[in-house]
Formats: sequence, C-alpha cells, structure tokens
Amino acid sequence: MKKIIILICILFLPFIIHAQTTIDEIYLLTVDGTIGPPIANYIIDRIETAEAHNAAVLIEINTPGGLDTSMREIIQKIMNAEVPVIGYVAPEGARAASAGAIIMLACDISAMTPTSSIGAAHPVSMGAKIDSTMEKKVVNDMLSYVASIAQKTGRNEDIAKKMVSESISLHAREAFEENVITYLASSRTDLFKQIDSSEIIKNDKVFIMNTEHADIIPYRMNFIERFLYYITNPNIAYILLMLGIYGLIAEFSSPGIGFAGVFGAIALLLAFFALSNLPVNIVGLLLIVVGFILLFLELKVQSSGILGIGGVVGIVLGSMMLIQSKAPFLRISLSLIIGVAIFTILFFLLLVTLVLKVHKSKVTTGREGEIGERGLTKTILNPEGQVFVRGELWTAISTEGKIDKNEPIEVVKIDNLTLWVKRVSSQYENS
Repeated sequence: MKKIIILICILFLPFIIHAQTTIDEIYLLTVDGTIGPPIANYIIDRIETAEAHNAAVLIEINTPGGLDTSMREIIQKIMNAEVPVIGYVAPEGARAASAGAIIMLACDISAMTPTSSIGAAHPVSMGAKIDSTMEKKVVNDMLSYVASIAQKTGRNEDIAKKMVSESISLHAREAFEENVITYLASSRTDLFKQIDSSEIIKNDKVFIMNTEHADIIPYRMNFIERFLYYITNPNIAYILLMLGIYGLIAEFSSPGIGFAGVFGAIALLLAFFALSNLPVNIVGLLLIVVGFILLFLELKVQSSGILGIGGVVGIVLGSMMLIQSKAPFLRISLSLIIGVAIFTILFFLLLVTLVLKVHKSKVTTGREGEIGERGLTKTILNPEGQVFVRGELWTAISTEGKIDKNEPIEVVKIDNLTLWVKRVSSQYENS
C-alpha cells in the first residue's frame, strides 16, 4: 500500500508543485523611443498592475536603446514578475537595439516581425570618456549579465554575448534561427495564435496561455508619464534650459514678477528634472550659465560687444559639451545648437535696442519727469506763487519776474518741492 501511495505522489508531484493558471487577459504596453526612467517606471507600474489581476503583459518594443540603469530595472522586474511577460519587436521595420535587445532576452516569450532587427548591445559611454581599462570592465560586466539572462531564459548565450562584444545585429529570421527569439510573427494576431495553449513556468507556477481568445487591454502612458518622457529627450531638455534662462534674463532686464519670470522659472525646473535623468557634463552646463551672464553684463556695461561675443561663444561650446555620449540618441542636435546661437544673438540685440531706447527716452516720472512740463499759474508769481502742473498744485518761483494769473508756464528746474518756471510765449494747450 505504501508503494502505491509513493508512486501516486511521484506521478502527481509536478501538479502538486506547480499550480496551473490560465491566462486569458493581456496588458498591452508600448515602448517607442529611448529607454529611460519614465519608460522604466511605466513598465514596472503596469507589470505590478498585471500581477494584481493575474494578467500577462505584452511589451511591443521599438527602441534604439537607452540608459543602463533603466534597462536593468526593467529586466529585474520582468524576470521576477509573477506573471508571463511577452516581448514583441513591432511594428514592421522596428528594432530592439542596445538596451532593447537585452530586455528582449529577459522576456518569457520573445517575438519579432519579419522586417525588424535586434542587437548592437555594446555598452557605450553615457557621460565623460572612460579609459580602455574601465571600458573593458564595463564590457565584461555586460557580457556576464547577458550570459546569465540567456541561460535563465534558454536563449543562445553565444549570440547574446556577441551582441555585446562585437555589436552584431540580426534581422528577425536570423534571430529566430539562432534562438535569440522564440517566435517570428507578422502581426499581433499571428503571435497570439502561435503561443496559444503554450505553457510558461514562473516561480513554480504554470501558466497556460489562452491568447487566441484573450482580452487585450491597452495600457498607454498617461498624460503625466508622456510629458515626463518627452521632456527627457536631450533636445527638449536643452530647449527648456535655454527658454528658462531667456525668461529669467528678460525678467531681470525689466524687473517685476511678470510672465517672463514665471515662465522662465517653470522651464528651468523642468529642464533640471530632465537633465537629472541624462548624462550631463557639469563643465558644459557652467559654460552655458557663464555665457548668459556675460550677455547680461553686456546689457549693463556696454563693452562694445566683447562681453556679448564671449557670451555667445560660451553658450555654443557649453551646448556642445552639455551631454557627452557616444549614443546618438543622447546627443543634442548640432542644427539645434546653431539655431539657439542665432536666436540668442537676435534676442540680445533686441534687448540691447530696447535698453538703449529706454536710456535715451525722456524721463516722465519722478522729479526729473517734471522738468519740461507745462502748466498754468494759479496765482500771480511775483516771483513766488502757485501753479498747476499735471493736475497738481505746486509752489513755484518765476525765473523771469512777475507772471500774471492763468498764464502758461514751463518747468525748468525743481528744488525740493518747489518748481522754478518760466513764461511760455505760445498759447498753452492742455495735453
């Protein structure tokens, strides 16, 4: 009897260890662009939501790569998720390069459209240049990382390592034949047909994929997530930085808490948030700030253009150095930098013109503003009396002897609260 019981336990042991769950609901996520903190937060949050509802996750990927830290956060979540995660390089012509390729290796099921590509995962410097020894350490670390992922998911370890060491890239058919991906599917519907009824074991739990008739629930980024994602684009972050500085300088040039100051402060805060997620070169940032300070001083000192030229040079050099990376998707466009330089020159020429105009214009307020104003005598000035100027009653002294009442006069000097006036020969007109 004991032998029979033991035999039954052995036969049913897999079913005792692995609880079976049917997957008939799939959360659809879309990654279309550079992988950074906003994308990592988006994927991690949606996987956690899927875990709470016992749903699988499908990530449709089209990316040139991204930050190493964000990639590792995503991979850690995928490999420790309590539900299956499917990676799909789509639509046609899409790619999963660099960080995207390694994320695909980590997915429980990976698929590609026939015209898509994957690979080129050699790590690149995201900040200042590193020496050969440090670069070798970085590459070796990445090699061991992708090897462990490939072993865990049953993918081709040698090809995975070559993606890192040799930057090889494979089209979809090659990736499928080399066991870098598990399925080749022309569409999402095709993919679901192929993986229908397949089994995935995660954390001692068996998932039966009922994908052909599954409910597909799209989970796009919400407004805030999309906004944060867009501003972490290096070009957008750079534009926000420039606009923020423009706004503050315009505010300081014409004091008073106005639109320029508020807009500039908000733009700068957003720029600092975006730049905190990018490999910023502090020297480049300081050069930009110093460049704008020189331009601002040009408005105040009038150095015949020397400070202004130095400011423009500092801004251009700082812009080119602001984000140093070999990754093309992390570089600021050169055409954008040139455009900003031209705009900066025009912006400060406009400010200089306005400042000079203000300096040359007649003073119309304060004590100096009264000089040259015309009015009428309220009493006889002999030589002292009272006059009306700008609708106000003033004590006045005549510089030309006696002036009769209701005669037009002009202010020539002001001493404390007393006006010195002269007779106006022409007929006074009330302005």
